[in-house]
Amino acid sequence: MKMNQLLLCALLSLPLVACDKKQAAPSTTATTASAIGNDPAVPKLAAGTKATCPVTGEEFTVKDSTVQVTYNGKRYGFCCADCQPTFAKAPAKYAKN
Repeated sequence: MKMNQLLLCALLSLPLVACDKKQAAPSTTATTASAIGNDPAVPKLAAGTKATCPVTGEEFTVKDSTVQVTYNGKRYGFCCADCQPTFAKAPAKYAKN
């Protein structure tokens, strides 16, 4: 009987240990995400100007609806809304483009 209780206690405590490891992971992404934002001190890309998407390398004309973010003091515009989440996952990689 005691062996069953010990085994049950051990099995029930495993998810608690696993939860602690999962909670540590988001803090790493939060650091990356905090560098990406919309800093009002960095001027927006003007509508009608040409820009290059840092993700696809495609040249496009900036519109009022163009998705823009700032990263490390520079503003980046994207050819489409789908590129912004890709940039957010690895901004240092795409900011070089």
